[in-house]
Order: sequence, then C-alpha cells, then structure tokens
Amino acid sequence: MTPRWITLALAAAAAAGAVSAFYQKASEHADKRRFPAPGRFVSVRGRRLHVRAEGEGGPAVVILPGMTDNGLGWVNVRRGLVPGQRVWQYDRAGLGWSEAPPWWEWRGASNLADELHEVLEASGEPGPYLLVGHSMGGEIARFYAARHRDRVAGMVLVDAPSERVTWMVEEFGWWRAGPPKYWRNVLTYALTPCGVVRARTRLEVRKGKEPDLLRRTRGMLPAELVDLGLALELTSGQRRAEVLEDLGRTGAVKALQAERTHFGDMPLTVISRAPHPSPDSYYGAHFAGRPADVAERQNRVWGRIQADLAGLSDNGTLVVAERAAHNVQIDEPELIIKAVTDMCAKIRADSVP
Repeated sequence: MTPRWITLALAAAAAAGAVSAFYQKASEHADKRRFPAPGRFVSVRGRRLHVRAEGEGGPAVVILPGMTDNGLGWVNVRRGLVPGQRVWQYDRAGLGWSEAPPWWEWRGASNLADELHEVLEASGEPGPYLLVGHSMGGEIARFYAARHRDRVAGMVLVDAPSERVTWMVEEFGWWRAGPPKYWRNVLTYALTPCGVVRARTRLEVRKGKEPDLLRRTRGMLPAELVDLGLALELTSGQRRAEVLEDLGRTGAVKALQAERTHFGDMPLTVISRAPHPSPDSYYGAHFAGRPADVAERQNRVWGRIQADLAGLSDNGTLVVAERAAHNVQIDEPELIIKAVTDMCAKIRADSVP
C-alpha cells in the first residue's frame, strides 16, 4: 500500500502542474492579442509557420537565425537593409509566431534545411537567394545550398560552427566540447515547467527586480521590442524548440561530413566573432571570464574552423569582428549589413549581360 505522504505529494505535484499549464496557456493567449504577427502564415507539414518579407531589390536575402533564436535580434540588420533590399525571414516551428512541431520530430540542421525549402516554396518567394546564416543557421544554409545550388546566389555565414568542431573536441575533450553540453541544456529545459518560469519572471519584475531573462532581452533588443521579446521567450513553443533543436545538435557533425560541399566560385563571406570580444557585448562577459590559456586555445581552434569554412568557395572571404561576441547581429550589425550589401551589389553587377 502506498504511504499516505507519497499519495499527497503526487497529488500536490499534479495540481501544481495543472495550475502551471493553465496559467501558461492563458498568458500565451493574452500575449497573442497584445502582439499580433507582423507577417503572414503559410502551411507546411500540417502546421502554420510565420513568414515575413519586406523591401525590394534582389537577390532576396534569406535570414537564418541560430539555434532556438526567434529572430527578433536581427531587427537592426533588417532595418539596415530594408527598403532597398528584399529581406525574407521565417520563424522555425515553435519559435516566434509559428506553431510548434510534435515532440517526436527530429529537428537537426539537415531536417531544418528541408523545412526551409518547403517554406520558401509555400511562400512563393522567388530565387535565387542570398543566405545569411548565424551559428546553426549557417549549417542550415550549407545544407540548403548543397541540395539546391541553382537557387543560391551567395552565402554569408556568421560565426557558424561546422563539422570541424571535432578540432575543438580534440583540444578540450568530449565532455566539455562534445554532445554532453547539449544534453545538459535539454534536461534543464525539459524539467522546468514554462508556467513556473513565466510566473517567477513576472513576479520578480513586479518587485522591481531584473530577472536574468529580462536582462538578456534588454541587451538584445531595442527598448520598444523588449516586452515582445520577453513574451516570445516565455512561450511553450519556444521551450519545445529549445529541447528539440538541442537534441538535433547531436547528429550535426556526421550529417555535415556526409554532405560537405565545395561551392565553386559562389560568393561566400564568413564573419567570425572577435578573438577577445568587448565585455559590454552580448555574451561578452562569458568570453571575458575565460582563463587566458583557455581563450588562446579556443581562439586558435575557432580561427581554423572559420578559415576552413571560407575555403569552401574559391570566392570565399573571412572577416573577423573587432568587438562582437557570438551574436554579431546584435553587437556589430553593420558588419553583416556591409557584407550583404556588397555581395548583393556584386551579384547584380555580374548578372548584367
């Protein structure tokens, strides 16, 4: 017979879970009324995905944010390109305003490249495209370009990893630089109820405190977008995307190795973070806290990885940021704007008979 205290504990846990789920659902419904989607929706794989396109002038610039990134942090890049340049972006399933995928769906970069193709087709956005991929978005760009080379006019990869991250594992070991870091994230996300995180965040704000999530959101976005950014970070779809995209990282190296492609003379610009990012940059404090010997080793290996990426095209260029950490689109958006603008101008010039 089950002890009474265990029965009571289980009942209390179930009641708390139900309250958390109800609060989360009601809050998300209210946020959707406060912050309507700025773009339009297309149906792909049985779910509604949010697409936003604006500006004129080809080739269309397709922005591919990094892992679990809802894309709001690209606002300054978009503002620097539009209206003189066509810019297209979509929210991957679960992120932004897009519906979440089922829990059993594999969300690795290879699969996401196929989703990208389906969304581009469903949205009717004509190619060729200039792909701008940050972090994992750079891997998605590479998979897409390898499979649809005739539809890609060029690529800008922003501090993107590659199959050469095995060099980082060789330098620092499997536990520190291999898949376990993603497994730890998955456990953290999966075991923390969304409603609890939302309630705790709102309570701290009401008390005049600045919870970590709000602090990071303020550091990422213009003031007028902070409330929206916080609302999107607190959705159940965001949490599901965090779990599934982290799980999808575990097969990235083998998939990239299998489809490694040299892109001939396709325009390719690789933008790498600064070796020693400014402490006031986004994630700058993380990099500033590294021991000097660790920083030197990481910089050496990361520099090799970025140079290897630039070598995937005979027309490749490596640009190293002066102050930006990993999120170059937040710290030095002008670097990306210039790279994209220059590449678009060259592509247009080369297309003139």
